[in-house]
Amino acid sequence: MANRHLTTDTTGNSFSGREKMNIFKNGRSVSILIFTLILGMIVLDSADNAAAKENMGQNLFVLGNKAYVEGNYDQAITHYKAALDKAGYTSSLLYNLGNAYFIKNEIGQSILNYERALYLDPGNAQIKANLALARKKSGLGIREQASWINFFKRLTLNQWTWAGVIALCTFSMMILLNGIRPGILRGTALKMMGCLCFVLIMVAGTGMVLQYGNLNAGVIVGNNTRLRVSPFDSAAESGVVKNGKVVQLAKTYEGYIFIHDAKGQSGWIPEKAVKAILPKAGNRQTQTSLTQSTIGTTNGSLGESGMDKT
Repeated sequence: MANRHLTTDTTGNSFSGREKMNIFKNGRSVSILIFTLILGMIVLDSADNAAAKENMGQNLFVLGNKAYVEGNYDQAITHYKAALDKAGYTSSLLYNLGNAYFIKNEIGQSILNYERALYLDPGNAQIKANLALARKKSGLGIREQASWINFFKRLTLNQWTWAGVIALCTFSMMILLNGIRPGILRGTALKMMGCLCFVLIMVAGTGMVLQYGNLNAGVIVGNNTRLRVSPFDSAAESGVVKNGKVVQLAKTYEGYIFIHDAKGQSGWIPEKAVKAILPKAGNRQTQTSLTQSTIGTTNGSLGESGMDKT
């Protein structure tokens, strides 16, 4: 009979090859279990932190609404901005912040927050109405746009992108299946689905192109902001930009930023005099969207009575 081969550890204990393999497998299972537990604890801790920030944001939002109702608009703004920092952006929070700024007669900040709120909730009639009031008060008038452009602005850049990606993936899958099984797309329903996907890809692409311009849009928040021909304090002035005006942001240079608008007006202004509608950094914001939270409900529309409070 063949001798059974044994392996011996340094303590003199002997293990067979099979026993050693079992020990290795058990050790690996324990390592996997420990890793899974640690990962689970990290995920739970992150979820708890997110929930805590959400609850804190909700509390600050409620405090802001209370201060707003009491007429303490400075305190309301402080609470709303703190809620943004803690829980992220939501259209209702930005809308109420815009209302508070409007009543304080800070029209540039009011329009900025209405524009941000409208980006998150493009179809909201209250936001559109108050934005129109703020623009009217600033002497800017209502920005008239073609109905087909308004259609494409019902969705954000991210939403149009996702719609296009889903349509493209569906269309590609149908082509792939037709290559694997020729003739599978002969049915009327499948052909209609393919045409629908193609149309949706075209529509989404158009929406993405039109919304792309929002990435560099900003709102003038400074009073009597003067355009200069070059980015220097000593440079000659070329005009004045109204508070609350929406402009396109271009290059920057040592505290100045070059802007231009739809009417061809352009020049350099101090960076602090304008705020991007979609900030590129800070407060969990991206170039394509404002991070949303779920907190809050809107204060009512300002209406004409709101105009009298300023």
